[in-house]
Formats: sequence, structure tokens, C-alpha cells
Amino acid sequence: MAIIKPDINPSFAYGPIISYQFNGAISKDKGKYRFRYTLTFKSGYVFHTQKSGFKTVHDAEKARELTLIELAQNRYIPFHYSVSDFFDYWLYQYQMEERHIAYNTYKSYHNVMYNYLLPFFGKDTKIETLQLEDIQNAVSSIPYESLKVNAAYVMKNIMESAFQKKCIPVRMCIYPTIILQGKRIKSRKRDVSLSIEQIKEILCLAKQEYSQLFLPILLSLVLGTRISETIGIRYSDIDFTARKIYIQRQLGRSLSGSDSEFLVSSPIDTKTPNGVRAIPTPEWVLDEIIVQRANYQRNRQHIEDFHDLDYVCCKNDGSPFHRKSFSRDFTKLRERLGLTDFHWHDFRHVYATTLRNNSINMKAISEYMGHSTPEFTEDVYVTAPMVVYDCTPIQKEWDSLRPKPAVADVFRFTIPFTDEWIHSLLGMDTGTGDATLAYGNSPKEAK
Repeated sequence: MAIIKPDINPSFAYGPIISYQFNGAISKDKGKYRFRYTLTFKSGYVFHTQKSGFKTVHDAEKARELTLIELAQNRYIPFHYSVSDFFDYWLYQYQMEERHIAYNTYKSYHNVMYNYLLPFFGKDTKIETLQLEDIQNAVSSIPYESLKVNAAYVMKNIMESAFQKKCIPVRMCIYPTIILQGKRIKSRKRDVSLSIEQIKEILCLAKQEYSQLFLPILLSLVLGTRISETIGIRYSDIDFTARKIYIQRQLGRSLSGSDSEFLVSSPIDTKTPNGVRAIPTPEWVLDEIIVQRANYQRNRQHIEDFHDLDYVCCKNDGSPFHRKSFSRDFTKLRERLGLTDFHWHDFRHVYATTLRNNSINMKAISEYMGHSTPEFTEDVYVTAPMVVYDCTPIQKEWDSLRPKPAVADVFRFTIPFTDEWIHSLLGMDTGTGDATLAYGNSPKEAK
């Protein structure tokens, strides 16, 4: 079902004022005084307007001088929008048409804006009249803690956009100053980490008892991908020779609302342009993908209505998963391992932290995760130090079991595996070894 967009006030498309001209002297208007002026916008639109109702010529002159100063200093507000008008513009024009937000982001924004914030402010209230106290009260009135955080974030961005569009006179510092039940909004950084033993337990249990979870978890863990990116990986995105997986899409619901066969599993753009990236991939993980490919080929031959869409992580009939496909089994797996507060997205935190603690430079980590800056990656995703084992003594044995091409410029960190783990993961009878997660990077980049 397509999203029904409201009519957006056309003046939002006029752009900034590029010139202005005052027309004639102050004149009388219905027993009072006025002055007229013309504004020309970047789009070419010419707006003839006036200010009137002044009791004396002196009052009108003062108002005209003030208007001239505001125009000269780029502080003039040409149109006075209601909160409802600006909400419609910000969500349906700016966020959807210009920033191309995902469907789930749209639903999240829409919920907090139209179900909580707009009823509190009143749809006819002018956005330029909102004060910081009004916004604090609106956010604090929301009965759900998680929605309060989202509302504060949304209002911060709305008011920043309003300032940039010259709809409010001054920039408001909202997000860091809103107080929620006596506490500042919590940081986006989650203090999560997994030991090597916990990682092994997650993957072993998934492979043995929740087979549908195993490969998606493995890829999310060793690639640091979002769940929507993980299920969007196709075999054609994998370069087995260079040992890289290319992230070029995610699966979700398109904002166009097209009635496709897989409505909530449609290929959509990555979250940001930086989300298109190539991620170095351990060879033993590529081995697992090859095993899955054999199963894919077998199902394609024997299942009558097989959907040959080339997805690495897919159902037996080839149809794609969606982001909530694993919720029930993942909850069971977490409970069995005592990780009830661990979220799927936390695999990205584990990925970033593990690489950081193994001397991979932040610029490379940021690029692998699809972030715009290393600072964001470190501030939000790198958490407490994790347990790292030195497996140098058994490196030679593992290399003999899994020969690798000679690559001089590869940095590695290792995870030790027991006999049972090797047998379970690789289906081979071998002694204790360590699997090397190799992340391609030039020595110059790693410095």
C-alpha cells in the first residue's frame, strides 16, 4: 500500500532570498501606515508583500529599518509556517524525497511526530513561536522512554531544518539540553562486548540447533553488517579470489509501497551512500558460504516454486528473509546463553571493538562499517576491551589445514577453536587449530 503524502506548501521550494527591494515611501492604508517591498527567491519566484497597521509614520519607519537589517543579515523570516505545515515538509519532502530514508525510519518518525508531538503543540501553532521549554514539555509528556529519546532526536533535526530554511530566528540547542525524568538522554553507545568463548558458543549453538540463524549471525559478526544488509547479500556480491564481500543493498520495505511479491523484503538502497562498500572476509567464512551455495543449488533443482534470487541468506525455497524473520529463534538462542540484553545490532559493536583492539586503524574500520567518519565509529561503536588470545603457536598447524595464498599486506587477528568447534564448523576431522580472520589492508592504511 502506497504512502499517501499530504500537499506540501509550495513556498518550501522557493529556496533562499537572493534579492529584495523596498517599493516607494511609507504610505497610508485604511487610516494607518504601511511599507511595501519585493523579495526574489532562488527559484525565480517574486513575492510582493507589505507590513501594515502602524499607528504613526515613525513606527512604520522603525519597522522598515528593522526589516532591512534582518534581510541584510539573512535573518528575515519570509513565511510563517504552522507546526503541522513544517512537519509535513520535513517528513515527506526533506526526509523522504531528498534524504531517501528507509520505510522503518519513516514509520518511526511519523509515529512520534503525528501521534505525540503534534497533538501536544497543536497543528496551528506557528513553529517560530516554539520555545525550548515547549519542546522539553512535549518530549517529557510522552509515556514511553524509548519514544522520548526518539522524539528529542526528531525535534533536534526539525528545529535545525527550520533554522536552515529561515523559519525560526535562532538556532536551538535542543538534543543535549532536554531533560528526561531528571536524566540527560543516554548516549547512543551501548556497552556491549563478547568474549571469544561467547562468540564460539553463539555460533556453535546456532549451527547445531538454529540452523537458519547460523549463516546470518556469522556474516553479521565477521562483516559488521546490519541485519538488513546481511540478508541482502547475493552470491554475485562475493569476490572469492580477493576474499571480499560487497555490500550494495539492504532488504526492507520500499517507500514507494509497490505491491511486490516480497513487500517487506524488497531490495532498497543502503542506509547512506557510504553504505556501499567492500569488506574483507575470512577464508573460512567463504568456505561456509560455498557450503550454503551447494544447498541453494540442490533446492533450486528439487523445489518446484523455487525463487532464484541469488540471496546467500534465504529460505529453503529461495525467498528472502526480512529483518524480523529471526526474532523468535534469536530470542531463544540469547536466553539459552544468558545474553538476554544482547541485540542483533550489537554484532556491529562487537565487530568494531574487536578490530580496534587488534590494531586495525579506525579509518579502515569506519569504511568497513559504512560510516562517514572514524570519529563516529569510535564514539558510538567501540566499547570495552575484549578478550583476545595469542594463537601464534598453532598458526602453522592451521595454515597446513587451510592453505592460503601468499598475501604480504594482510593484517590478522585470531580466534582459537577446540576440536569440537573445528569438527562442528568445518565438518572435518582435525586437531586443535585457530581460524584466522584476515582483514585486507595495506600497511600504509593501517599506520
